[in-house]
Amino acid sequence: MPASFGHRRNATPALVIRAKPCRFPLDGKQRRKRKRSAMTSTSIASGATKTGRLSSWAKIAYAFFGLSFTMSTMVNTWQMFYYTSFMAIGVGVVTTMLAFGKWAGAVISPIWGWLSDRMYSTAIGRKLGRRRAMLLILAPLNLLFYVLLWLPNMPVWAYILFNVGYFAVWPGVTTIDYALPSEMTDDSKDRAQLVVGGQIGGAIGSFGLSMLNAYLFQIWGTKTWDPYFKIAMIYAIAGTILLILAAFAIKERPYDPSTDVAAADKDAKGKTNFFKQIVSVFWNFVSVVRIRTFRNYLWIFLTQIIFRNVRGVLNSYFIIFVLLLNPQAVSVSTGISFVFGIAFVTFWGWATSKVGGLKTYRAGGYITTIIFGAILVMGLTKGNFNATQLAIGFTVLITAFGLGNSGIVNAQQYIQAFVPDVDEIVTGKRREGQYAGITETLSTVVQALAVAGTGIVLQLVGFQSNADSQPAGAVNALLYMYCLTPMVLALLGNFLTYRMHLNDENHKVLVAEAKRLREGGSMADVTPETRKVVEDLAGMKYEECWGHNNIINISNRG
Repeated sequence: MPASFGHRRNATPALVIRAKPCRFPLDGKQRRKRKRSAMTSTSIASGATKTGRLSSWAKIAYAFFGLSFTMSTMVNTWQMFYYTSFMAIGVGVVTTMLAFGKWAGAVISPIWGWLSDRMYSTAIGRKLGRRRAMLLILAPLNLLFYVLLWLPNMPVWAYILFNVGYFAVWPGVTTIDYALPSEMTDDSKDRAQLVVGGQIGGAIGSFGLSMLNAYLFQIWGTKTWDPYFKIAMIYAIAGTILLILAAFAIKERPYDPSTDVAAADKDAKGKTNFFKQIVSVFWNFVSVVRIRTFRNYLWIFLTQIIFRNVRGVLNSYFIIFVLLLNPQAVSVSTGISFVFGIAFVTFWGWATSKVGGLKTYRAGGYITTIIFGAILVMGLTKGNFNATQLAIGFTVLITAFGLGNSGIVNAQQYIQAFVPDVDEIVTGKRREGQYAGITETLSTVVQALAVAGTGIVLQLVGFQSNADSQPAGAVNALLYMYCLTPMVLALLGNFLTYRMHLNDENHKVLVAEAKRLREGGSMADVTPETRKVVEDLAGMKYEECWGHNNIINISNRG
């Protein structure tokens, strides 16, 4: 194998500083240039940290992302009510406006990931760090559009514009959030703790929003627009402060050839142009399917997000029309689920750090299957129980489902953090933002399709809107859709995990090989064992890895 494989085409050469004798005194301009170079090197080193074990403060600060998401929870919970009840906007206009905004966010999410990965090509990125710089740009933009969402008595066209702006900016924040577990550390235990911290932060934020809103509504009332506006402003200020605190506490990979992703966009002459960059955004979005580990992860991701969304859409209908319960009869499950949910997430974080994400995913999948099997039996035999027994039984089972669901979600997010490590061995670049953007887009698209698809099926089986009861066919359809969708897709997800070979042992081999090549090692010196692991995870020949492909740059011929 030729030694040239140790250097990929279009790659940025390793940063090597060699002292050379100075034959002539430096003039003022040269001294200033050297000083600026030294300052840049210092700022890069201080703005980004190598991925060793993380401090407790860095882990806590990452959880601030989850806490700050109360801003979006407020939007999802009260925005539609606020517009229709107090701004006198028709419900059809509001739903169209929100749907358009979310679809706009889905389209722009890959662009945020693409930009975030390439921030080291800018002065501010090299000064602050690529993720930190992007977050400090996004936080004030998000605050601006968030405040504009809640301004009263604006024309409809203004609300449409503000919603597009908000839903275009917010995915940039969530993209940074998704990217950070892989960005901040290579250590599997730290990654597991980051995932847990983010989930706990989100749970505490959602619970705190519910409690604080209830208290403030009791004080300020609910009959006028201003209580909603004031509450939204509280979350706007608190959420923005949390994002800024997180920005200055997160750790990043240092500037080096692997994080200089923009270098891979250039052609053989070292040039690029705006049109090629536009093409690159969408090419990078689709070309990742050539990586075997990502394809395997993608199917796992889709199975769990589909069944969780379908179950969420049908939950109220199942309670009311299948079990014939008043929704208030099981409202206590919200508080109980929160208490148990924190314990569940903590447990799965510990378990994942011990046995890996694939095994904990399977455990969560089997628990989910068993729970919904029990709910199916309850639905089929509901005539044997009174309303109180059904309410208690359903509350217990849904709380138990929280154990399986949190296991699946925790493991999915943990597995996602390792996909960029495979991408690095394929492309020679660290593209956490790319995969975070893809995840954000797919989440939005699947959620929309799940809602639409579920509605179409309900129409086909005779579901009647604004009715106190449903035909027998619709009731049976609700029962089987609600129970069998999670059961079938959870088992399918479990089966798919056996196709994914990114376990802890293979990950260590992968990281070690990427480190060796990053430090200038030759691809000709790869061991047979490492070659086998890399080719299995990448789904391509070893010689085609480390930038010898066109996965980042469509014009690159290897």
